[in-house]
Amino acid sequence: MCTSGCRTSKSQPDCAGCSPACCSPGISYCIFDLESAVFDTRHVYRKALKELARSYGRSIPDILHVQSGAMTTSEMSELFCRKLDIPMSWESFRQEVNERTSQLIANPPFMDGIERLVPHLRNSCMELGLITSSNEANYCSKIRGREDFFENFSTVVCADDPQLRAPKPEPDVYLIALSRLGDAGPDCTLVFDGTPKGVQAASDARLPVIMLAEKDLPCCWSELAALRFEYLDDFEPEMYNLPPFTDPAPKRRWSRRRTRYSQRLTVIRARAAEAAAAEEEAEPEPEAPPPPPPPAVPSILNLRE
Repeated sequence: MCTSGCRTSKSQPDCAGCSPACCSPGISYCIFDLESAVFDTRHVYRKALKELARSYGRSIPDILHVQSGAMTTSEMSELFCRKLDIPMSWESFRQEVNERTSQLIANPPFMDGIERLVPHLRNSCMELGLITSSNEANYCSKIRGREDFFENFSTVVCADDPQLRAPKPEPDVYLIALSRLGDAGPDCTLVFDGTPKGVQAASDARLPVIMLAEKDLPCCWSELAALRFEYLDDFEPEMYNLPPFTDPAPKRRWSRRRTRYSQRLTVIRARAAEAAAAEEEAEPEPEAPPPPPPPAVPSILNLRE
């Protein structure tokens, strides 16, 4: 039985009786991609492709992964079958890839930082949308046991949505989500997506997008993104004039490193805070009065007898 968290469109509790734009004059709406921004399944397709190719005695060169970055699943399957000379139709290849990925993402892990960011945005009177490449039945299966978290999203667009005509990289899915978020528009909506075709779709919908890319993804696939991070806990709301986090940042896994951009931003902010604190502590010293002019020495020529 599908729970309330699976509904593709539901009303969100009002925030003090006002619209999101009232509380946050800049970015008031956010749209997240389920598979690459909420769940961390970015590596799943690559792993499934490698396993499938290995079963036929083939290895996949990195250039093929780069070329297939912005392709649909059908285009990618056709490319791999042709380039690797795999003795099966691309339709069968696509079906087997989908079956393997379904097994790998049956219980996907949350993206680092998402469990802190989403409630923070919702508590800041922002309205949130969610898109997914899964049909509604698979979506319900993926979020089972985590329905409370997904109540933060006021609308969900699934792959079998009747209004959806074309998948990514076409912008349809983002345009549908945008239309269901009330007064949302390109000037007040921010997208979080981790795939090249998702970034392409958001860009074609005229939406700014933050890309959550794998570390080894070539930079050329993130050129359309406003910012690029490896994980969501590298994102800081102040980057888009959003309310800052009020709770302390959780400790990162020991294997994780902050991105260079985030490291640099942290250093800059720390230095600015130190400079501001030093300025407040240092009281301006009163200016010393100028020294009095030296007394005039009488000249011998002006002395009278």
